[in-house]
Amino acid sequence: MRLSGAFAILAMLAAGRMAQTGQPDGKADRDAEWQLEAAIHREIVVGDLKGAMEACTALASPGMPKAVAAKALFQLGQCQEKLGQRSAAWSSYRRVVTEYAEQAETAGLALARLGGWETVPALRNLKFEEGVVGKVPPGWFVPALPKDADYLAELRRDGCRSGVGCAVVLVPANAPRPLSDLMQSFGAAQYRGKVVRLRAWLRLEATDSDDRAQMWISVDREHHRRGFYDNMDDRPVRSPDWTRCEIAGRIDDDAVFIDIGVMSIGRGRVWVDDVSFDVVDGR
Repeated sequence: MRLSGAFAILAMLAAGRMAQTGQPDGKADRDAEWQLEAAIHREIVVGDLKGAMEACTALASPGMPKAVAAKALFQLGQCQEKLGQRSAAWSSYRRVVTEYAEQAETAGLALARLGGWETVPALRNLKFEEGVVGKVPPGWFVPALPKDADYLAELRRDGCRSGVGCAVVLVPANAPRPLSDLMQSFGAAQYRGKVVRLRAWLRLEATDSDDRAQMWISVDREHHRRGFYDNMDDRPVRSPDWTRCEIAGRIDDDAVFIDIGVMSIGRGRVWVDDVSFDVVDGR
């Protein structure tokens, strides 16, 4: 049976410990492997992605056993993907392949992840026509663990401006921070060097005067550098009425990914409808 992701890494760690049994000089390697297993446990069982990422970053640092560093770097990429950090994940997988090529099994897992990168999903369901009411709309995602996603954003058919479908971005009362995000991430190749325009209709059901809605776009460039970015921080939506929002900007020539999204800041509910993303200047 073919294993993937964290379970493949755990299987490799178990096999490595069996091979080291009885070898006194393998203690440092075994300690590092236990630390990596603990990090994977934090990610999968506890749901502490931030803690798991910090542990994996430390284990991927110079001086660590190469086998463990490669596995930790791969696992870091897995965590980054779960959080929607596609550019960072791509960089992590790429490092595994280029810096730890001799770790054939782990490098193979990373190469498999990179192999599908050119087929990163294109923009989808901007008009919210697809999906099940009460669930995250297809094509969109919430940067959180899957078990929590439907509590942070959901598809609606009633109360929409378009009469077709819309989404509501929520911030539950027990959320650790007053912020929720509904977003898409897609490849930037066809948009490089072009001026694009992101539009959507937003409205806010506020519970406090500090609540606000903001649409945003972020471009990830090569080598994990930030490109064009605008999050409407200087012009948030606070109105309960449908408000037309627009962001326009030039996509960097070395752009790798484009992320777009709508966020609720505070404890209010943000409604979003009729999203569009167009090229307005191809020069």
